[in-house]
Amino acid sequence: MIKNEKFWFFKKVKYKILNGKKGVKEAYDLMAKSYDHSKYLYWTRKMEKGEENIINEWIKNISEICLDVGCGTGRYSIKIAKKECEILALDISLEMLKKLKEKINGSKLKNNINLILADAENLPFKEKVFNSLICTLTINHFENLEKAIEDFSRVLKKSSICIISTFNSYTLKDFQKRHKLPENKVPFKTEDTPPILVYEIGYSAKDIKEILLKYGFKIKYIKGCCYWHIFPFVLIGFYPILLDKLFNLFKRLLKYAEIHILLMKKSDVVQN
Repeated sequence: MIKNEKFWFFKKVKYKILNGKKGVKEAYDLMAKSYDHSKYLYWTRKMEKGEENIINEWIKNISEICLDVGCGTGRYSIKIAKKECEILALDISLEMLKKLKEKINGSKLKNNINLILADAENLPFKEKVFNSLICTLTINHFENLEKAIEDFSRVLKKSSICIISTFNSYTLKDFQKRHKLPENKVPFKTEDTPPILVYEIGYSAKDIKEILLKYGFKIKYIKGCCYWHIFPFVLIGFYPILLDKLFNLFKRLLKYAEIHILLMKKSDVVQN
């Protein structure tokens, strides 16, 4: 992979701007075809790998029925389905769901994964129907985060496991500032998609803690990953799994993680 493919957004780029929820849907519909293998999404893959090192341990405790909110092409839906859990894979992008369908067609997994085209901020389900919920790097695209968290709480049973990951507001704002990007946009590009700016807001664990507590979520663990701002040298052909584990021992360093990941349990106590 040549340097320009990794760092294409470091140069002056002419972007197509996609606004709001409609823009998010359009962006992922456009990127779906090459999303999983695009060379231009190198750093997306690096961050996903860091996140997975933590979440892969936590999903061992997920039970059916599970809701994967913003499932994309099925990064976690497939892993959870392999545990013989029934999972509802929900996304706003029809094209991303089509890619997930392609992956599971012809396999036993298709019996465990149900595809749902829907808006995560308006979940089309009754109250207390899920035993677990996972939402990874998706809440940053929401226009009304509190409404989405309220809906998560509504559809979960008591004592359900909930896993949420989010791009940290501190490091995301720093990235946007360094690359002279709007405060609510991030860049994407694939072989099939020209450079685009998509609506995305950073939320640290601290930013969303009050909302989560308000809707009955008890936080068990908060961890960070991808501490690239502290030691830039780790970018050179090395992913610092041990570094993430070390830094997670110190709460003050959580501020510098690219991604915050929360493991929670749902109670029946909702604040008024």
